[in-house]
Amino acid sequence: MTAFLSEMDDIDRRLIAALVRDGRTSYRDLGTGVSLSPNAAAERVRRLVESGVIRRFRAHVDQAALGRRLAAFIDLRLTPGVGAEAFESALRDLNGVLSATLTTGRFDYTLRVACADEAALVDIVEALRTRCGAQETYSRIVLRELSFD
Repeated sequence: MTAFLSEMDDIDRRLIAALVRDGRTSYRDLGTGVSLSPNAAAERVRRLVESGVIRRFRAHVDQAALGRRLAAFIDLRLTPGVGAEAFESALRDLNGVLSATLTTGRFDYTLRVACADEAALVDIVEALRTRCGAQETYSRIVLRELSFD
């Protein structure tokens, strides 16, 4: 991928920005936005995918519309002897966890979760402790979130 990065130009960067805003943008609209034909835009996107610059396309889901109105971040420290791989494997089966980030500092991971209410958040925290190997947790409820990607 490093070699491809040096070959990227302003058109590639503008295509990426358009796809970040809306991953379902048509090649026709992408091409129009950067003064290329739809086929040329499609070829550029294909190269960005093949090179690994674009890893995947996905839907941004409104968790509240799914009944998950409470969003939170949970910082956690693993119990000594619980490895990252084992924790991450157990975490995959835990409903409500949207992402997990391995971090430096006092805590080992920061999780982003979405759930129905405070009781469901308690259930997630308890499952992290009993099933996933968390020794300590620190939860913060999200009041408002802005997304820039």
